[in-house]
Amino acid sequence: MQHSGPHNSTLTTRCHSSLEEVRGVLVRVDTYLQTTRAPSEWREDLNIILAEVLSNIVRHGYAHDKGWIELEIRINCEELCCRISDKGRAFNPNIMGHSAPEPVLLREGGYGWFLIRSLARALRYQRKKGVNCLTFWVPVGADHPVAEPAN
Repeated sequence: MQHSGPHNSTLTTRCHSSLEEVRGVLVRVDTYLQTTRAPSEWREDLNIILAEVLSNIVRHGYAHDKGWIELEIRINCEELCCRISDKGRAFNPNIMGHSAPEPVLLREGGYGWFLIRSLARALRYQRKKGVNCLTFWVPVGADHPVAEPAN
C-alpha cells in the first residue's frame, strides 16, 4: 500500500482469476478501507461492487481460462476511484444492468450489473490491446470525510 500525502492513499493489488483469490482480495480491500476509517455504509457499497465485478471477471471473462486481475483504489478527501484490469474476454457493459431483472422469473443471476450501476458513479469500460479496464468512483461526501490512514 502506498500513501501519497495527507488524506490521499492508494491500494494496488493483483490476484489470479479464481473465486478463492477474489475472496482474499475482498478481505484485503475491506481491511484497507478500515484503516482509512471510511464509513461502514460506504465500505459495504464498495464491497458489493467489487464482489460483483471480480466474480463476473472470473466466471465470464476468464471462464475456464486462467489469468490475472489487477485492482487499484485511490482515496482522497472527497472520493474513492477504482480501476480494475484483466485480460479476459471482452464484454459490453452498456447493454447490461440498466434495470432490475423481473423477480417473477426467479432466475439466478442478472442482478450484478444492476447493483453495480446503482452503487458506482462514472462507470466506464474500455478495452485496449487485449486488456479490459473498468473504472468508477464512489463519492465520500461531506458527511463522511475519509480520515488519515492509520499506520
